[in-house]
Amino acid sequence: MPYSHDTYDRRIQLGASRRRREDAEQLHDMQRSAGAIYLGGYAIECSMLALICYNEGVNSIKDTRLFKQSNSGATLHSLTILLDSLPAIKRAISLDQTGRYKEAWNTITRLWKKDALRYWDKTGDNHECERFIRAIKVIHDFILSQQGEAS
Repeated sequence: MPYSHDTYDRRIQLGASRRRREDAEQLHDMQRSAGAIYLGGYAIECSMLALICYNEGVNSIKDTRLFKQSNSGATLHSLTILLDSLPAIKRAISLDQTGRYKEAWNTITRLWKKDALRYWDKTGDNHECERFIRAIKVIHDFILSQQGEAS
């Protein structure tokens, strides 16, 4: 059966976020750090897109203000732009007195260089990957909880 489903659907994005996180964790366990970071970043991206849909009460990314206002598809892949569309998450990160969310977010945005990682021919740095995997767990769980979902 050919692969055919609407990748803009919130439920698909939620499922993809969970699977990419699992993939990232497995790659990390295999010391394939560059791939782990690459897929872990996509887990965050997909969960953020799902939350934007949830917050706007729509089932498709195509029906969100962000999608309708964007000039390019790249907008949907920028964690910084996605965070701007999630003011409650952005506020929680900036006001978090424990520093847990801020540290996790900064780790993710510093290490997830998706365009470079896409064609990276090295396995990556295991120490950095360990920090990254811990960070995506923190942020991914938080984003999922904001839409009544468990990881």
